[in-house]
Amino acid sequence: MILWTKNVLSKLYRKFFYPSGIVLADAREYVAGDDTRLINWNITAKTNALFVNNICADSGNDIIFALDVSESIKFGTKKQSKISLAIDILKSLSQLSEKNNDRVGCLTFSNKVEKYFPPRRRPQCFPYTIDRIVHSPEKLRTDLLVALRFLNKVLTKRSRVILICDTFALTVGRKAILAQLHILKSRHDVMMFPMVDNNDMLMARIGRITIEDSETGEIFEIDTDDIEMMARIATQYAAYQKLIFRDVENVGIKIFPINTQDSTMGLLFKLFK
Repeated sequence: MILWTKNVLSKLYRKFFYPSGIVLADAREYVAGDDTRLINWNITAKTNALFVNNICADSGNDIIFALDVSESIKFGTKKQSKISLAIDILKSLSQLSEKNNDRVGCLTFSNKVEKYFPPRRRPQCFPYTIDRIVHSPEKLRTDLLVALRFLNKVLTKRSRVILICDTFALTVGRKAILAQLHILKSRHDVMMFPMVDNNDMLMARIGRITIEDSETGEIFEIDTDDIEMMARIATQYAAYQKLIFRDVENVGIKIFPINTQDSTMGLLFKLFK
């Protein structure tokens, strides 16, 4: 079952991230899940059986994962935290990338570039480096602008960039972020996975509480019993989030929100659908 799932995901990945440069090899019989665009109609007509062209990437794609490792992405109130799900998705996609002959690289960032692994055919074990950064006692703040400027500077070859960040990373310096995203999109294929938790702006009614911003250390006092105020905060946040997502899509970037309630496999099948 696990092997079948991996094979199906690999085929779906190949359809979704279709290589720009291909070399036709030989032909083989059609198997359920194969890309219909690869059907060899000449052989099919002669044999009365479906045949598809085998292809191999002549050079493969460069896949760059940019992962937010700040304090805000460590939040999670359901089955898992945002960062644990983000790392699972990154590991799964990187394995699929390697299997499909792509070169894989990774950038981890907070308010600075934490670590950068250039694209390699057999990349270094960056998931282990990410684990060390995530479990560091240092409180890391978010600055998506730093990551975007870095990518626009170091990526000289057209690549596929996958940004995995907390939703809040898009709220600070929105105009500057959109400008950098526009530059990045003009040079590369870009997707964004904002991490979402249903309780980002919801709290239990426990009276007046004092909370601390995990990144800035700023102290706030909130009356959670004030239903009207809490509902207003949640509504404003939802509206602002929708506005941000719309702005990113207007730049031409595909945006795929990732919810902590979902499983990694379920999200991958949904992504490749």
